[in-house]
Amino acid sequence: MVRTVVRSVVLTEALVAAGLVGWYLWAGVSASPDAFVSPWSENVWAPVVALVMMATTLPLLGAASVLGGLGGGLGAKEMAGAPVAIGTVTGVVRTGVSVNDQPQLAISMDVETPEGRRFTAVAKQVVDITQLADLVPGTVLPVRYLHDRPGVVALDRGDDPALVQAAYNAVMVRAGLTTERNLDIAARGTRAQGVVSSVRPTGHLLDGNPEMEIGLGVTRPDGSVFHTSVVKVLPASSVVSVQVGRVLTVYYLPEREDEVVLQTAANPGAR
Repeated sequence: MVRTVVRSVVLTEALVAAGLVGWYLWAGVSASPDAFVSPWSENVWAPVVALVMMATTLPLLGAASVLGGLGGGLGAKEMAGAPVAIGTVTGVVRTGVSVNDQPQLAISMDVETPEGRRFTAVAKQVVDITQLADLVPGTVLPVRYLHDRPGVVALDRGDDPALVQAAYNAVMVRAGLTTERNLDIAARGTRAQGVVSSVRPTGHLLDGNPEMEIGLGVTRPDGSVFHTSVVKVLPASSVVSVQVGRVLTVYYLPEREDEVVLQTAANPGAR
């Protein structure tokens, strides 16, 4: 909305300024040769007004350019219905632009699509200053991308959580960080709260992600508690979320309480 208004004002002012300059030049050229007083001097206000309008047009044009660049140059119309991929942040820098005192960031990331395509990209996004600490290397974010412009992405706005979850699940299964069995348990299992009672690294790594043995006390719907342990490969950025004493959302099948899947901060689904 703001972008449209700014561009409309810019176009109107540019047309009026051009008209004034054109009229001013026509008046001078068409004047009688024996005119004692030049029409240019008589109509000196015309170029002054034109210059004033042009001076205000240029800043507005710059503002429109900045507004058009928010979100990495991908507009809402371009991204409508665009496919979802999963991006892992590799770096964050400020662009120098701010909107209502909120900084615009250029977020570099490694992106993977549900089909397994990988590419690097940058998303330009205005971010609430209170959220800056959350955008660190290793953070996982859903993004929208265009097949013919994979180098530029836009952060997903959460319009279709199911689509984002499906993309995340596909990427996690391929990376070995979850299994189809775990996804099935999460889809049809019982949701419960589990308290982390122990955490022990097994010493194994998968693409830099540690395997952990996690002890849990899980509260059943009737209030009783059962204890179990699970061995999971966790993204390095999620390890902090399974410290002793943390309360996690878990899923399990009542007939198989030894199979528990976790929902951790970096993963909106289950592991």
